[in-house]
Amino acid sequence: MLFKDTWLGGAHVDLRSDGEHITAVGAPGALPPLDGEDVIAGGLLCPHFAEPHVHLDATQLGARYPNVSGTLVEGIANWARAREALTAEDVRARALTTLRWYAARGTSRVRTHVDTASAVAAEALLALREELKSGFPGVPGLSVELQVVAFPQEGILRGPGREQAWREVVAMGCDAVGAIPHFERTADEGWRSVRMAFELAETHGIRLDLHCDETDDPGARSLEVVCAEAIDRGFQGRVVCGHATALHSYPNPHAAKVIALVAEAGVQIVANPLDNVVLQGRYDHYPKRRGLTRIDQLWDAGALVGIGHDSVVDPWYRLGRADMLDAASMAVHLGHLTGIEQMNRAFRTLHHENHLPFGDPPALVEGARADLLWFAAADPVEVLRLRDRPRVFQRGQEIVCSSG
Repeated sequence: MLFKDTWLGGAHVDLRSDGEHITAVGAPGALPPLDGEDVIAGGLLCPHFAEPHVHLDATQLGARYPNVSGTLVEGIANWARAREALTAEDVRARALTTLRWYAARGTSRVRTHVDTASAVAAEALLALREELKSGFPGVPGLSVELQVVAFPQEGILRGPGREQAWREVVAMGCDAVGAIPHFERTADEGWRSVRMAFELAETHGIRLDLHCDETDDPGARSLEVVCAEAIDRGFQGRVVCGHATALHSYPNPHAAKVIALVAEAGVQIVANPLDNVVLQGRYDHYPKRRGLTRIDQLWDAGALVGIGHDSVVDPWYRLGRADMLDAASMAVHLGHLTGIEQMNRAFRTLHHENHLPFGDPPALVEGARADLLWFAAADPVEVLRLRDRPRVFQRGQEIVCSSG
């Protein structure tokens, strides 16, 4: 296969694949077509996208448990009811539906949180993680990498048995330890839960991925505690904090201090603009806050930022297509990231920084596996504007699967 005069990483190139691997990358016109070679001209190439933050245990439940008010509080209550009725078969089936949607739109690495109050869901998603290592059911040629985070949706210290359930799910073999410090009863207990999460991650030799300060409260201070622990324990590069929306509401001098600390700690902030724009700001009248962390200032400070979809048709967010371009587009709009370089960077995040929780980001270079996306659009800004589905290639084979 030959891609001619296609956009790749800011330049136009010719790129050839022998099927499984990329064999050559050159200037436009440098690679003449070979006999029998499929040729695709123009457009844009990039690596596959990664999803750093979703909840596959709850996905596709939005219609079964409708969120009448559309609020975070009702979403948590609805999920608590749904959780009691979970079966392994249903968790697997719903997760596979959403993973197919992701794959159809170019995402082949997915990190899911699983509520540690449900051993059924945890066992089902960990089993699915292993199953997917042998291929995707019903979709020839497709492979999806799944990671599972042990996430205590209703806290570790708020009630009896929650800490033990959390520890047991981590011990099942999760990829990362989760926590939700802002949801604990007091700030002190929230900070204690952060330290407990670090200790448990050290015990199991795994990473951390916390829901951190997902609130409009300008007094929330969990993020700086996470950063201090990461620095003191040598966890730089191994910690993700999802949401961090309180940072939006901090007084600017304090925000500057915390952002510098985030950069120093190597903590990656994952913004989830689709959920946060509808779940945050609910205590506001007018003007209403956007509910998005300070992406531009984090970038300026050299901090790592990812963009997650978070919910896909679940009790918190009835909408969603498992399309990472939708999440990036929402981030661009909410964060006033409409400068050309900012839009380019938002697109790059999907196929670069979003891979960091999984390891090294992929690159389309000679010798690399031919796992690539091709968009008909001419550049990243047009990709974000149109948000069309890409053609998805894995090991040089075009992948065709259904999407929602």
